[in-house]
Amino acid sequence: MTVRNIFGAMAIGATLMVSIASNAQPPDLSTWRPQVAPMSAEQIAHMSAQSSIPTNCFWGGTVSANSFNILFPDTGATYWAAQYKLPPGAKLYLQGEFTHGRHMSFTTYNAEGLPVDRLNDLMIAPEPGSVNPFLPGAQRDGKQRAYRIDLAEGSMGQVNVADGRSHGNRLFANASNGVQQLWYRVYVPDHGQDIKGGVPLPEPVMMLADGQTVTGATLCKQIIVPEGEIRDVHLPVDTVHQMFALTGPSAPLHPAQNPPLWSAFFNPALSVTNVLIGTPYEALRAKMDTTRRNGFYGTLDNTYMSAYIDQRYGAILVMHAKAPTTPHTYGNEKVMKPAQLRYWSVCKNHSLADTAVDDCLYDEQVPLDSHGDYTIVVSTAAQRPANARAECGVAWLDWGSAGDGIGNSAGGILIYRHMMPSREFYPQSLFATKKPGDEAAVLGEYFPQSTYTDRATFEQRGCVKPK
Repeated sequence: MTVRNIFGAMAIGATLMVSIASNAQPPDLSTWRPQVAPMSAEQIAHMSAQSSIPTNCFWGGTVSANSFNILFPDTGATYWAAQYKLPPGAKLYLQGEFTHGRHMSFTTYNAEGLPVDRLNDLMIAPEPGSVNPFLPGAQRDGKQRAYRIDLAEGSMGQVNVADGRSHGNRLFANASNGVQQLWYRVYVPDHGQDIKGGVPLPEPVMMLADGQTVTGATLCKQIIVPEGEIRDVHLPVDTVHQMFALTGPSAPLHPAQNPPLWSAFFNPALSVTNVLIGTPYEALRAKMDTTRRNGFYGTLDNTYMSAYIDQRYGAILVMHAKAPTTPHTYGNEKVMKPAQLRYWSVCKNHSLADTAVDDCLYDEQVPLDSHGDYTIVVSTAAQRPANARAECGVAWLDWGSAGDGIGNSAGGILIYRHMMPSREFYPQSLFATKKPGDEAAVLGEYFPQSTYTDRATFEQRGCVKPK
């Protein structure tokens, strides 16, 4: 489904809404389309020079809080992008080493930035004599950790988020005019390792139709298409302001609710209509498609839920829930331990018009009490409670000073991520949500109860040391 069709689906819903609206005219959702801003080769080169993130002629663009801070990045991860066009009859493969970290994956995208195919670490078989350190129970510090991935042309249709099929070490791409987009992700490098997880970036090798092998700078010169390698996809600022100004909202600081309302992500179109919650047009959401599809340049290994937030309800936002178990890899644990999730995180982002991140916490950064529960405080640095620190069993998430990035310094969005649930935990993970509104029922004790308060009130709880 193209970007135009995805957002055009909202226009169909708006037409249906006319028949059920009484005195209010529904918003014209047909105008709610994203803007796509391709970064030029010069912009990408400039950012690469300014950032401390290593790149090369193949992996030339990066997305992170420290480079292109767009597309709702997670600060626990670094994203490398490549865009290339192969000569007729040529084949391309990658030679690499499994990272020393929590997770790694490769994803191909179509021209609209939607996932086509992916290989995550569990799906990649090692080369003979090497080990895959990401398998449950595997030794994580193995010296021989090589793999090879073949990049195959051909469309397999858009891949579902929960698709866990294995098709060997082959990654399919749906080329647009012969141009293919590939992203590489590394999450949480082990302590003491660099941002790449202590291994080189995967090296491309091209085999031409005549059998000649091409590598390095020569390969890049022949196939890399730098223009638009990184693309910023967002809604126009005026559109988002129009959405926030819908008539008749039930909440005084619409779209933020009190308490915050968490909404699972199913697809981009439905996610945009979260802003209709608490307005006379909320019934429109019942007409929307709830098929789970990934977002623009998203990873198929994660799914999410989000909540609009606003400090004017309270300077302190407190989240509390039972924490899903994850492997604790940062401390260079020797064995990859099985767990409920591979990774979870909470991030404070701006808005659908400014998709930057302010701060994130991932699982190992969040202290737990004796019951395995966590408490997270979200506030600005100026409003941070004295007991919002790990020694008191509380994790602090920086609200930042930008707010929603488009005029409301008190606003923003929280995003809660689940990655790669185990088979046993799947029914209580975000992947198991089926429709808007069932988030709390599905997650149960893992659902983050979220309340606003003030600094003095939170400080009254004192300092309770974690387990």
